This record gives sequence, structure tokens and C-alpha cells, in this order.
Amino acid sequence: MSTYSQLSIGRYYLITENEGEELVLVQPMMETTGAVFLILHDAEEEVTYWRKKEDTIFEILEELSDEEALNYELLFDEDEADEDWEEDDL
Repeated sequence: MSTYSQLSIGRYYLITENEGEELVLVQPMMETTGAVFLILHDAEEEVTYWRKKEDTIFEILEELSDEEALNYELLFDEDEADEDWEEDDL
């Protein structure tokens, strides 16, 4: 089994935390001696949480490449730009 200590800060990972669960996209943002602070990127919101470094991950499917991470970020930058434009029209 993999652990959270294997994830690099600032990278995106598709993981399954527990057997039988759906894939989730996580991004480790900082670490302490014993824990990792992550952002879970959900379709509708971002959730932040802590995990112990030794906590297990059922599967790390893949680490997104720089290009894949940029493409993911651009999906939401475009949505935010559209919302800003719509608010200016009101």
C-alpha cells in the first residue's frame, strides 16, 4: 500500500483512498514532520484536510503531468473569468 508521505507537495494525484471508493483528485499543499495538508478537488468545491504521513492510500493511479495539471487549472480559470464577466454586466 502507498502512503501520503509518497505524494509531492504542489503536484496533483488521482488516488483511491480506500478500496471500492471513487477516484479523487488531490493536491498536497504543505507538510509537517508527521502530516500532510491536502486539497481535494471535487466537481463543485475544494475541500481541505490533513492526513498523517503514514496513513495508507489504497491506490495512487497517477501523478498528473505538468501539462495535464495546467489543463485542469485552465478549466476552472475560464469558469471564474465567465462569472466575473457576468457580475460586471449586472
